[in-house]
Amino acid sequence: MTSLAPLRIRDLRAHWRPTFRLAWPVVLGQLGVMLMSLVDTAMVGALGRNAVGAVGLASSLFGVAFLFGIGLLMGLDHEVSVAFGARREEDVARYAVQGLWLALAISLPLTAALLVASGHMHRLGAAPELVPLAGRYLKTVAWSLTPALLFIALRQTLQAVGATGPGTVVLLVANGVNWLGCYALIQGRLGAPALGIVGSAWATNLSRLFMLASLLTWTAVTHPRWWRSFAPRAESLRALVRLGLPAGLHLLFEGGVFSLATVLAAQLGAVPAAAHQVVLQVASFAFMVPMGISAAGTVRVGQAIGRGDPEGARLAGWSAVGLGVGCMAVSAVGMVLGWRLILGAFSLDPEVTALARQLLLVAGFFQLFDGAQVTLAGVLRGLGETVSSLVANLVGHWAVGLPVGVALAFGLGWGAVGLWIGLAAGLAATAAGLLWRWGVRSRQVLSTRGHG
Repeated sequence: MTSLAPLRIRDLRAHWRPTFRLAWPVVLGQLGVMLMSLVDTAMVGALGRNAVGAVGLASSLFGVAFLFGIGLLMGLDHEVSVAFGARREEDVARYAVQGLWLALAISLPLTAALLVASGHMHRLGAAPELVPLAGRYLKTVAWSLTPALLFIALRQTLQAVGATGPGTVVLLVANGVNWLGCYALIQGRLGAPALGIVGSAWATNLSRLFMLASLLTWTAVTHPRWWRSFAPRAESLRALVRLGLPAGLHLLFEGGVFSLATVLAAQLGAVPAAAHQVVLQVASFAFMVPMGISAAGTVRVGQAIGRGDPEGARLAGWSAVGLGVGCMAVSAVGMVLGWRLILGAFSLDPEVTALARQLLLVAGFFQLFDGAQVTLAGVLRGLGETVSSLVANLVGHWAVGLPVGVALAFGLGWGAVGLWIGLAAGLAATAAGLLWRWGVRSRQVLSTRGHG
């Protein structure tokens, strides 16, 4: 076993620039994904607290399915980046096609599940005034899952070969499509019918179809060799699922606890539901920054492993973690000091604003933990390791965070604030577990060039 040198700031500094250069287009793309939800929440705010709470409730269920699908596709990050680092172009092309097959295969049953769930929203125990609105929204937006996951498969493949710009540009333009659709369809402008929150769902559907069509066209023109064979290959699909299933379950458990918190907030009434939805959108928007850095960390670690450079992989991983935590420190300060400006972007009544301010303070507190856990999961994924992230999230969120949140919210009567303190505890526990695991892997496994 080759011993690894101690970490030094100047060594990490040499990796910050290439990590940032790869990460910033991904970060912009991730922010573009989240900006759609922020725009939807802000624009339906004019319809009242019930509309905001209903969109939040429906979006929480859609988000669970979407995150699970994204996780299943994360095997592309490792397989494509390692193949690209080793200059195996045929393997890159094969995984590009298999990623699309996998996205299609998983999106169909997930869409069907969402359509069924849209007719059973009352079973969640939400406030009665939210149920019919949430059901109609979910029934409409469910149809956007297939184009969204196909787009993600293409974007993951391109990111793994270092082409982060196209997906970012498409997402930013798609936000304009979404805003225009919301403007026209929610309250009936530009000659369009007034569809209320269902109009917001249709705007999302149109923007996601635009995303898929644009990126598919660009990829077909710039990488024609990828599309010489469209046949599904069982061996490649099994390899992707073997890596992606733990990542999918990881995101399912992580996203699921936030979705369950949304359901629990909806049980507390329209005001907690609306405040929770607004702050969750803000926190999720901030989370996109370290999530993009995490994706860059996955690619850089994977490519270093493909080149046979374990020390480079270790330094690339730690540099990504440092960047992610540093960015979230800035986010924390912004949430604590800039709450008035942040909440002013939403059309909220005073009661919702007062509660949202309290939740935003808690969200500011857990920013560092959130940035650490997502970037650590990403660099571990670059080694082909996804099970540890699954275990850390299962224990952190479901064995620590959720029980604490329920006890505080319902046992002690702290309401939505108690739920969010529980979410903070879960993120802290998850980050601690992943930090320990990455420390072990970076010292022992990377030194022997192990990455399985």
